Amino acid sequence: MGVRYFYVDESYTLDKFCLSAIAIRHADWRPCFEMVKEHRKKLKASHGIFIRKEIHSREFVTGRGRISDNMISKGERVRIFYGFLRLVAQLPHVWLFNIALDSKGRRDAELDAWERLLNRIERTTRRYEEEEDTIRNKLIAEVSDKLEEPLPSAMEDRLLPYTPRSMIFSDEGRERELTAIFRKMHVMNFIPSAFGGWGPGREKSKNIPLSRIIEDPIFKKSHQSFFIQLADCVSYALLKREVPPTEHVKKYKLDEAFNACLSKACYKDASPRDALGIVRK
Repeated sequence: MGVRYFYVDESYTLDKFCLSAIAIRHADWRPCFEMVKEHRKKLKASHGIFIRKEIHSREFVTGRGRISDNMISKGERVRIFYGFLRLVAQLPHVWLFNIALDSKGRRDAELDAWERLLNRIERTTRRYEEEEDTIRNKLIAEVSDKLEEPLPSAMEDRLLPYTPRSMIFSDEGRERELTAIFRKMHVMNFIPSAFGGWGPGREKSKNIPLSRIIEDPIFKKSHQSFFIQLADCVSYALLKREVPPTEHVKKYKLDEAFNACLSKACYKDASPRDALGIVRK
């Protein structure tokens, strides 16, 4: 069985809400963690940045907060921020899921963004399970006639139980509301058809409950998780890409950081209509 860990954080203005998730395979978690830890050690050696200090992008790039005993200019902070983004893109087999919603006209853009994210994670996990199941059944069928029992049965027992799953890790904040939405979606999760209707009856929406995400989201204090801090970097870079740039943003090209550093890691199938797979509706 394969499990992907999704580390989630958000950035927003009054008009735009961005939610980003860094997806890491369970088998890659330790190498990814070691890469991030080594990166923080190098920043400690080169700039004196405290290893256990939380990196909160908004404060970090604008020069606020004591992150080191040394003075670090805004320009250097931006270069370090770019380094965090490049680090994310270099993690083994990493996927980035990104939601960018207009806040106006919504009752709660954050909860809407989470609903979109959970559905994309569920749909992706389900698709990989179905595709892999087809491939494994085909391989077994091709060799079974050439083998004697118990080998064909043993192959089925070993290959067919493949069931990929996902787990969600998020910063603390709205645990009760997000958990309530998650549990509701495990029972009722009506998805409108993108093609005018579902099935022979052409129903406009279909109930597709979440079934491949393990447990409730796990909430952690962001200063306790390097990966949640990196998800904050991704969502902040996405936000700067999505909103009109200020003079500060243009000066340091923060509005270009997302495309420059993260485009290759974006999971584009999350929203095929968008060049980077960003979900916007």
